[in-house]
Amino acid sequence: MEKRGWMMFAITLLLWGTAGTAHAGAEKRCKACHDFTTGKNRVGPSLKGVLGRKAGTYPGYRYEFTTYIKGKPWVWDEEKLRKWDNDAPAAIKEFTGNPDAHTRMPALHMTGKPEDAIIAYIRKTSGKDAAGK
Repeated sequence: MEKRGWMMFAITLLLWGTAGTAHAGAEKRCKACHDFTTGKNRVGPSLKGVLGRKAGTYPGYRYEFTTYIKGKPWVWDEEKLRKWDNDAPAAIKEFTGNPDAHTRMPALHMTGKPEDAIIAYIRKTSGKDAAGK
């Protein structure tokens, strides 16, 4: 398995292993790869201010999926974040309209309380409402 494959495998195991404690500090699931407050990029881009931001535009992060965006990128709102958090590989295909589009983020299959807690945390750290305003 190539280096990138091992890294994604390790991240998936880490996230899967934290699934049982997802509602108590749900953001901890995301913090393995993302920053919420300082604006620093990690394995994934910073999620600081993500609501209302155009996809693929956080400074200093090399997005893999931007090559699939034709025209204007979508803006992150709660609905798109929920789809992305639940199944990023399927969401990228839907959002871009390209069946060949892909992302480095694995499908997390989060629904219910864990997902609600993560969205609430993102909303809080973004200083935005549900519509991203």
